[in-house]
Amino acid sequence: MNSGLSLQWAGIILAAVTFITIAVGHVLVRRLHARFGTHPAVPFFITGAVVLLASILVHNNLLSAVLGLTAITLIWDGIEIYRQEKRMLRERATQ
Repeated sequence: MNSGLSLQWAGIILAAVTFITIAVGHVLVRRLHARFGTHPAVPFFITGAVVLLASILVHNNLLSAVLGLTAITLIWDGIEIYRQEKRMLRERATQ
C-alpha cells in the first residue's frame, strides 16, 4: 500500500553523523591533548576548513550537509583542544 509518502532519511542520517562526529571528537580531543598538548589544534582547523570547502563544492545536498557537519565539528574540536588545555591547567592549579 503506497500512500504517496516517502520516508525522509536525511534527518536520521544527519543526526547519526552529528552524534558520531561529536563522540569521536570528544575522545580525540582528550587523547590527543594528553599526548601532544595543543599542537593538534592547527591540523584540526586546517582539516575542518578543507572539508568545509569540499561541502560547498559537492552537488549532492545530503553529502554536502554531512561534510558541513563534519567540518564544523573538526573546527570546534580544534577550539576544544585549547579549552582542554585551560581545564587541565585549572585542575592542576587547585591540587
